[in-house]
Amino acid sequence: MNNDAEFIEIPALLSNKVSKKITFKPDGVIIEKPLSRAAANIIKAENITGFRYGVSWINGYTFTIGRQYFIDILDDQQKVTCIKLGSYYGIRKKIYGELWSETIHQLWCNYFVNQYNYYYDLYNIHQTFELCGIRFHFEGIGWDVQNTLKWDEIAISSYYSYFMIYNSNNKKQNKSRSFANDWNAVVLQALLKKIVEERKVLQ
Repeated sequence: MNNDAEFIEIPALLSNKVSKKITFKPDGVIIEKPLSRAAANIIKAENITGFRYGVSWINGYTFTIGRQYFIDILDDQQKVTCIKLGSYYGIRKKIYGELWSETIHQLWCNYFVNQYNYYYDLYNIHQTFELCGIRFHFEGIGWDVQNTLKWDEIAISSYYSYFMIYNSNNKKQNKSRSFANDWNAVVLQALLKKIVEERKVLQ
């Protein structure tokens, strides 16, 4: 690794050969499959607009036989690039889980922290905007006409695969966002946590 690029090499399920190599550069992501003749998939940084990630179960005839770690990357043409790591019968489960987490970390650090900073700046200048289906305005947030929360009413509960936004005075008024299904849910989570923590300090 060097200062200009970070890369992750993913081993094949049943051998130590590299099945995928993901390189993170300032100008974009390069996904290569050394074991195939397919050309490298290059996603320019300026075109990356969203990502989501999760773990799904692989089911056999009568029981679960494995798990699939996945990461989806969305570009400005609505094209989705999928990175999948399938572990069967526990083979590669630990290393695939670690590489999946590291890939998410690299995507955040190289491309999505800038998106987070962009929305945080909009919040600080009291600009109205929408992120992951949640609308931000001067007095708080909302997701439809009937559901708006003032800044001092917002509470957040975080879980492994999703997080919940709710009214601290009325938990029935809530909205959840899934890291696997909702684009940039992790950006929304980080932004709301930052704002809520700052406002608690100011109270």
